[in-house]
Amino acid sequence: MAPTIREVAEMAGVSITTVSFVLNDKHPQVDGISEATKQRVKACAAALGYRPNPAASSLRSGKSLWIGVVIQPVRDETEAQAWAPYELALISGIENALLGLGYYPVLGSKSTTGETSGLDTLACSGVAGLIYRRPLRQEVARLEELRQEGIPSIVVFPARKEDLYPYIIDLDNVAAGRLGARLLCNAGSKRPAIVVSRLFGHIEEDRVAGFTTGVKEILGCEPMVCDTGGVRDEETRVRIMQEFLRDNKPDAVLATEAWGSHLLSYAADNAGFKVPEELMIIGFDCYSFKSANNMVVSAITTSWWRAGQVAAQSIVDVVKNGIVWTEPKKLEPRFVPGDTTPATLAAEKLEQWLL
Repeated sequence: MAPTIREVAEMAGVSITTVSFVLNDKHPQVDGISEATKQRVKACAAALGYRPNPAASSLRSGKSLWIGVVIQPVRDETEAQAWAPYELALISGIENALLGLGYYPVLGSKSTTGETSGLDTLACSGVAGLIYRRPLRQEVARLEELRQEGIPSIVVFPARKEDLYPYIIDLDNVAAGRLGARLLCNAGSKRPAIVVSRLFGHIEEDRVAGFTTGVKEILGCEPMVCDTGGVRDEETRVRIMQEFLRDNKPDAVLATEAWGSHLLSYAADNAGFKVPEELMIIGFDCYSFKSANNMVVSAITTSWWRAGQVAAQSIVDVVKNGIVWTEPKKLEPRFVPGDTTPATLAAEKLEQWLL
């Protein structure tokens, strides 16, 4: 039979109420309990193997301890292999932080078309709030309605900078672009370029702005630009990049989105460039991808685990304490060296971390 809260209280020599306050970290009540008592209660709970029952706690308090979590769906096995490490790190960070705060994640389903029945089902299940990865327009509208109905939400890595503004957690894309400029110029680039797909809106715009500013500050000139103009066909994109490389002969290229860096590696190979000796390549969130000649593309990214942790802590603050945001939360960019930049840039990896 599972241990009860009464058994924890008897073992610790305190009241049931004190045990509840300590294990649920209930403020301000827990603030008046001595540190020695709190540690004794936690030790007794651990010794007995006691775990709070979230359903019972919700019934007693009248407040839900469940947080809905929706991550990005993948369309096929190729996408799963490329993106699973990122999405898994995100959801693991969310789960870890929520459990530490006394809340519990509920995983919801997400449509690839923006249809909101899955979101409605999750909202009707009694969640206190929602963490949503990259909602589509219809989903954004529904999330705004749910906020008015008392179910707040936070968006992680949104498609548009206005989606649920200011309740957004995102990479600092301007800083990421500047980091790309510093890395390539420090590695000796004198003819840097940037490849833009125009498929990812503000994300690419901010990265271009940061890269351009960084190059101008270091070299005193603007980078060359290869604009694939929103084309989705991969063969066409590779051909555009290949022609750009042959005509302009850059010595380093920053690709503003993940798949663009993958395609760029093939364009460089087709154009006869030796990577990284003749052409350095840095992409974004692409170090789980295998590219031309089985090379791993060096990447600028952020910690997706950390993004999950920040999202969990933030939604609990909003749900529990009514915190009102005035601006999004920005995540620090980090560099993961691969095969497409010189070994000297490996020193930029100042700490060991996974996603």
